Amino acid sequence: MAQMNDSESIERRPSLKDEARQLVAENRRGVLGTLLSNGGYPYASMVDYAPLPDGDVVMFLSQLAEHQKNLTADSRASLLIAPNIMAEDALAQPRANLVGKVKLVANRDAMAGIYLQFHPSAQQYINFGDFQFYQLHVERARYIAGFGRMGWITDNRYHA
Repeated sequence: MAQMNDSESIERRPSLKDEARQLVAENRRGVLGTLLSNGGYPYASMVDYAPLPDGDVVMFLSQLAEHQKNLTADSRASLLIAPNIMAEDALAQPRANLVGKVKLVANRDAMAGIYLQFHPSAQQYINFGDFQFYQLHVERARYIAGFGRMGWITDNRYHA
């Protein structure tokens, strides 16, 4: 019988990229960071999102919302996904910050089906004219697995 050396007996952890992609896929709400159109100061707001197979996310935003106005002026944004934000030990819990540019999705009908899978209650306003789909293309992600285990994940690695 062959013996295992110490490195073979240690279970391999998933990569930061894999953990980040899983966190994004398993959640549906985050804090969207945009830049105010009148001065460029950071502005944060809560949004629902639908995860896409490639790791990007799509949001259904109203033209009346401040974050949508900000994105029209400057498409740079970030989305913080922190499902344990209210936990007592929140800083020790996994979270991801997706950073990239947001663009209007041209094919509204195709995106509606995807979005409604994750947010069925959006059916009541899915046809409102002032709502549009916006996709955050992740250029890099910061994933924090907990204390002492974190890192940046580049576009190429995140989408692979």
